[in-house]
Amino acid sequence: MKVNRRRSAISQSLDLFIIVAAVLGVGGIVTASVYNLVNSATTNASVSVISASVRAGQDSTHSPTAIAISIKNNGGSPINCTNETCQIAFTGTDTGATTAPSCVAPCSISYGGPATWTVGGPNGHPTAGYPLTFETDNFTLPAGAQISFVLNGPLTTGTAPSFWTAGSTVDVNVLFGSAAVQVAVTSQ
Repeated sequence: MKVNRRRSAISQSLDLFIIVAAVLGVGGIVTASVYNLVNSATTNASVSVISASVRAGQDSTHSPTAIAISIKNNGGSPINCTNETCQIAFTGTDTGATTAPSCVAPCSISYGGPATWTVGGPNGHPTAGYPLTFETDNFTLPAGAQISFVLNGPLTTGTAPSFWTAGSTVDVNVLFGSAAVQVAVTSQ
């Protein structure tokens, strides 16, 4: 005796609907992944030092006589700066005890771009006994823009400062918002 078995199958239209839904779901996941990669690449903060030069004082106990630095925002978003978040510090230096460093005539600081530069220090204030630091005022550095500053020294410093001598390597630390870079410059 032959038994008829009835087969239950998914209809062709339901089968097609399931395939289309799966393809759209995978496409959505791929699109979201690519969008997040592109979005993160355009919002990352990144700075670079375009150029830097330093000129030493008479010896390591005398303030540098010249500093020139240009910085570029390579990231995809603007960097908002304050005197505490955008600074340039010279590692291994000490501005001397008792007196915070300052730039008084004949010393001068000139700058290019939207920032005003001054002698700085920890928490945005010049402080004796800390590394030589320069800071900006409140401004925004747009994506792709660059700024620069030039010190025509010497600075007024406290007692027993320690800077660098001609021919030595100077480590320059640049902090702009969450972006940071360090470069080594040979002093003239």
